Amino acid sequence: MNAKIETPDMMIYAMASEIEDFNTVLHGVSSPLPILAMSVARNTHAPDMAYISGAEGVDPELNRIYPSSFDARLNRNAVAYFGLHEAFDLAQRGELHLMYLGAAQVDRYGNTNLSVIGDIERPKVQLPGGAASAFLMPITPKCVIWVTRHTNRVFVEEVDFVTGQGYNHREEEYKKNEIVVISNLGVMNFKNPERVMQIQHYHPGHSVDEIKENTGFDIGVAADVSETSAPGPEVIKLINEMDPDGVRGSEFH
Repeated sequence: MNAKIETPDMMIYAMASEIEDFNTVLHGVSSPLPILAMSVARNTHAPDMAYISGAEGVDPELNRIYPSSFDARLNRNAVAYFGLHEAFDLAQRGELHLMYLGAAQVDRYGNTNLSVIGDIERPKVQLPGGAASAFLMPITPKCVIWVTRHTNRVFVEEVDFVTGQGYNHREEEYKKNEIVVISNLGVMNFKNPERVMQIQHYHPGHSVDEIKENTGFDIGVAADVSETSAPGPEVIKLINEMDPDGVRGSEFH
C-alpha cells in the first residue's frame, strides 16, 4: 500500500493483531483504541472472540464508537451483561485471555504506572489510578499496553510507582504470562531469557534507531525484528466507519 497509514490506525491494527480467535478480551475505561482494535479483530481474523465491553456488555452489536468508553449505546443488543467486578473472577479462573491497559510510564521490565509522577509522599502529578491493573495484569495470559507517545519520559528505566506488575515484581508462576507494549513508534515484547523489553516491530515510517532514541533505557532488539504489518484498505474503511467523529485522535492530543 502506498498511502500513508495514520498513526492511530496503525496502532489499532497492531493491537487487533494480538487477539486470537476464541479469545475472551476485555477493555476498560478511556479506551477508544482498544474498542476499535477489538472490533477490527472481531470483523476480520477473530470472528469467534468474546468481546467484553468496559460498558459491561458482552458481544454487543457495535457499529460506531463514542467519546465515552462507557456509553450505554456500546451495549446495543449485547448477549449478556457482565459487571466489571466479575472480570476479577473470570481472570482468576483463567478464562480471560487478553486485556488492554494504558500507562503513563512503563519500564524495562514491563511495570506500569498510572498512580503518581514523582515521590508517592509528594507527587508532582496525581494520576487517575490503575483500577484493576494491580490484580489483573499479572494473572492475565496476555496484557497489551498501549502508549500513544513514545518518549523517554514515558519509557523509563524505573517507574515512579508500580501500578501494574512487570516481570521483576511477579511470582514465578505468572512470569509465563505475556506483556506486549504497542506505541506510536512500534511493538515491543519481553520474549527473551531476561524478560526485559525488546523491539519486535517498528511501524512504517519509523525505525529501530528512532525507538531507541526515544526510550529512557537501553532497549534490546529482537533477532527477528521487522516492520509492523500495515492494515489494508478494508480495515481502514472499517475504522473510519466506526469512528466517523475521529474520537481515536483524542488520545494523541
